[in-house]
Amino acid sequence: MIKMIAAVCRRPGMTHAEYVAYVQHVHGAISNENPVTLRRYVQNHVFDAAFGSTAEPEHSMTVARDSVTELYWDNAQDMSATFAHEHVRTKVGPDAANFADASVSLSLVAVEAEQPVVTPKRACGAKVLHYLRAAEGLSLPEFFDRWSRAHELALAAEPLAAAALRRCVHNRQVPEFNAMLAYFSATDVPVYEGVASLWFDDVSSVGAFRAYERALLAINANATTTFYRPAQSFFLYATEVPIYERS
Repeated sequence: MIKMIAAVCRRPGMTHAEYVAYVQHVHGAISNENPVTLRRYVQNHVFDAAFGSTAEPEHSMTVARDSVTELYWDNAQDMSATFAHEHVRTKVGPDAANFADASVSLSLVAVEAEQPVVTPKRACGAKVLHYLRAAEGLSLPEFFDRWSRAHELALAAEPLAAAALRRCVHNRQVPEFNAMLAYFSATDVPVYEGVASLWFDDVSSVGAFRAYERALLAINANATTTFYRPAQSFFLYATEVPIYERS
């Protein structure tokens, strides 16, 4: 399975509440008129976020995000067929102008890599989307390997956070599809090498991510285990809203 992940900011003049209502009930309905080859469509409605890190607070893109779209297909051919379809080109795509600020949207095409957790659970009420820029000089395979190892070390270092985490997926960039990102991405935004999806029971427990993040930062500070650039990374707290799933 392959997926596209798009972080979207609302257009000027629109409140966050107006944005999420439109993107779920209007834009979602337009997409569902003809899902073409989609396997699954999920919206993540953001309720909090942080950019950079406490150690390195500078960030090159501090604009807030209002939602993250996740689109799933069985294969790359189905993904291409969806974006080439007339319904998507003439109705779904153009509707974005009614709610999104296209100048700051960013996306990546990725595959999922499930990561171990202490107490797995599928139905969860809150989610973290942690956007990561790979450390300079690391190849993608090196980044993915170090990222997975850092996750395991972070769980061991922060047992309370590990006990609260219900699921973790590493969404790993597939660089050969970066040319397709113009559909969602602005021209001058970075392409992130990975996005971690972390699920927690509810909004009140999602804050456990902060301890997990501190463990990642400590691991990353070691030259032999560094894997990402905290100052150019960010995370979002969100709730999942399913829009479509093919049976």
